Amino acid sequence: MICVLDIESVPDVALIEEHYPQMCGGATNDLEICQKAFEWQKEQSGTAFLPLYLHKVISIASVIADDYGHFKKVGNFGKQLAQKSEKGLIADFLAFFNKHQPKLVTFNGRHFDLPLLMLKALAYNLDAHAFYEQENQARNKNKWENYRQRYSEVFHTDLLDSLTQFSGLKNLNLNGVCALCGLPGKYDVSGDQVHVLYHAGQLEQIDSYCQSDVLNTYWLYLKYELSKGHLLKEDYLNTLLHFQENLPPNQPYTPFFTKALQVEFDKELQA
Repeated sequence: MICVLDIESVPDVALIEEHYPQMCGGATNDLEICQKAFEWQKEQSGTAFLPLYLHKVISIASVIADDYGHFKKVGNFGKQLAQKSEKGLIADFLAFFNKHQPKLVTFNGRHFDLPLLMLKALAYNLDAHAFYEQENQARNKNKWENYRQRYSEVFHTDLLDSLTQFSGLKNLNLNGVCALCGLPGKYDVSGDQVHVLYHAGQLEQIDSYCQSDVLNTYWLYLKYELSKGHLLKEDYLNTLLHFQENLPPNQPYTPFFTKALQVEFDKELQA
């Protein structure tokens, strides 16, 4: 099983107010606190990106595919929860992860998504043993092949690492690679707008945006497997056709993916 993973986060306003009041700058509501925190962080470090411990996870999306990359479904964790909370959301993902131990595919997941999820597991006393485990013959894990081994793609393919050849380059982003490759990318929302949507109560839009990110990452992964020679061109196109036929019908991203997929098919027919 393959799990293509992405998370969305916002500033943890409660933590900032309690432990870092200097970041609030006299703000009187949650949205203002977010903006003041970004400004304070940029003044201190040159970037508005907050430290991981000041993030609150609000959405976890995944594409589930079989071992060969055939698309099965896309969705969000925590949907069945009566009341969505950060702890419940992460517990739901970890229960799935510990049980199935799928191959992970991410874009920058080794440097953001997984470290943040593991920090939250630490804070909430949640079981994340499948991530840390290094010796398990039944799962083919050893010190060289496990979820934390950076230079192996067996348990986790971080496409940012892979496409920069593990060089540490940071000037590559998902939207840019999607533009290069003809994928939809971020068609209506970007990451820096998520906190605004969250405080406006637009949780469904955030979940949908998170789904679109994992769909882009999934398609990039197929192209990466094709480039490595792990997929034949015919298999790649058949997998994309199955993907197109099984896209959720009522999501705002669906027309963008349908159009981009058709362009890809037409391009290959003309080649």
